[in-house]
Amino acid sequence: MIAKQTPQIRSRDDLSFTARDEHGRLINWPRNNPGVNADWEKGIGYFEGEIAALAAFDETEACYAIEYAIADMARRTTSLEGGFAQSVARAAVLGLRAMRNGAARFEPADDDESEEDA
Repeated sequence: MIAKQTPQIRSRDDLSFTARDEHGRLINWPRNNPGVNADWEKGIGYFEGEIAALAAFDETEACYAIEYAIADMARRTTSLEGGFAQSVARAAVLGLRAMRNGAARFEPADDDESEEDA
């Protein structure tokens, strides 16, 4: 995991990538993301810094943060996307717990091969 200083994160409102709209509704993922290459590391930091810090405090809140961020990325969520996002979020929180307990981070066997399949 990326070793970096993160502010005290206790809820989804404390995440740097969330915001409230004019009606007080939580926006779980940034809108109008320009998609620049420099954002790759930023996205990793969101997860390995902020989400990991939230999971260390409240795994359920971290699970929701992951699930709803994934759903907001899609901008259209049916039961299919929702079920998939929820399962990914649960697995991610389990992985973060394992890493806090000393498990090594998963690294794909061969990144080049998986890119060719895409």
